[in-house]
Amino acid sequence: MQNIRIRVAGILVKDNQILLVRHEKNGKSYWLIPGGGVDFCETAEEALMREYREEVGMEIKVGKLVLVHDSIPPNRHRQVLNLYFLVTAEKTEIHVTPDAVLRDANFYSLAEFPTLPVNPDVKTEIIAGISNRWADSCRYLGNQWKD
Repeated sequence: MQNIRIRVAGILVKDNQILLVRHEKNGKSYWLIPGGGVDFCETAEEALMREYREEVGMEIKVGKLVLVHDSIPPNRHRQVLNLYFLVTAEKTEIHVTPDAVLRDANFYSLAEFPTLPVNPDVKTEIIAGISNRWADSCRYLGNQWKD
C-alpha cells in the first residue's frame, strides 16, 4: 500500500503582492505557494505554521481553507493532496532558509503572478479567489498534475 502525502500551502497577499518560494529540482526552477508536508500526528494548521517558519522565517495566522486538489502523475507512482489556506502575518520580512530544493522567496505583484512558472499551476484559481475575496466556499479542483 502506498501512502498519500498531504501538502499544506498558505496564500499570503500583501499590498497586491503574493508570496512565493522558488524551488530547483531535477534541473527545473519553479515557484510554489509556501508550505510543505504534514507530519504524522501534526494538524494541517501546525504544519503550515511550521513550514512558514522553516522556509521564510515568518509567524503566520492560518485562515480559511480555500482550495483543495490532487497531484497524481500519469504513471501513478505518487499522490499528493494539496490544501491551500489563506494566511496573514504581522511581520512580512522574509528570511529564506535554503535547503535541498528551496532557493529563494519573494513577493510578486498579482499582475506578474500569472506569468511565473508555478507548480502546481493553480494561478487562475488563486487570482479568481483573490478577485472575488474568496466568496466561494472551498473549491475542489480535481487532479492538477501537469508535466
